[in-house]
Amino acid sequence: MAFATGLGSIAMVQNAAAQAGRSIMVLELFTSQGCNSCPPADALMFDWAKQPDVLPLSLHVDYWDYLGWKDTFGKKGHSKRQHEYAQSMGKRQIYTPQVVVDGRFQAVGSDQNAVAQALNKARKSERVTLQAEFSKGAWQILVPDVAGWQGEAKVLLCRYDRRHDVTIERGENHGKTITYLNVARAWNTFGEWKGQAATYRLPDLGEIDWSTEGVVVMLQSHNGPILGAVDIQGAN
Repeated sequence: MAFATGLGSIAMVQNAAAQAGRSIMVLELFTSQGCNSCPPADALMFDWAKQPDVLPLSLHVDYWDYLGWKDTFGKKGHSKRQHEYAQSMGKRQIYTPQVVVDGRFQAVGSDQNAVAQALNKARKSERVTLQAEFSKGAWQILVPDVAGWQGEAKVLLCRYDRRHDVTIERGENHGKTITYLNVARAWNTFGEWKGQAATYRLPDLGEIDWSTEGVVVMLQSHNGPILGAVDIQGAN
């Protein structure tokens, strides 16, 4: 990622409708119901959620399913996403629980101090501030111009469930009831960005209960880093 000028010089879109979303850092926890090291990291997600500039997401992987319990939220795509992060960071292996902050910094998910350090590094990184606007019956994502941007990024939507309590009946966590926060359920890439000011219309979300579901939109470089993200707060 390269910028000819700092992101602080970007002119931001200012309007009341844009307050329907909040600009955040994305904390991705790669976890599994079949991993006995994961519950402490799952519990820490509630601490990260208290920080107003952080959206923690639980991404359940499928590679622990062989241990006797099939993760009810596990997705092969989450395992693939974790592999892609490992490649972009020059790591040879993936593991759970792992936290990746803004696609740039990683830490053991149960290590509270290490995750806090990763968040602080992300706070010091340059970012693109996205805005969410509900207008004429549809959601729009507004991205500012970034002079000197070199590369391409995708505009990526993740739909998540705010909370699930799961009783695990087999495997390493047999007998435990674990609460999972902001469980990633569906993904959709709906745009490409090359540094220009642009407005993207969200795909139709259908019926959504904002009290139990959420939507986050990320601007993510093809080589991994999340350049900016906005958590949509609900329809006007």
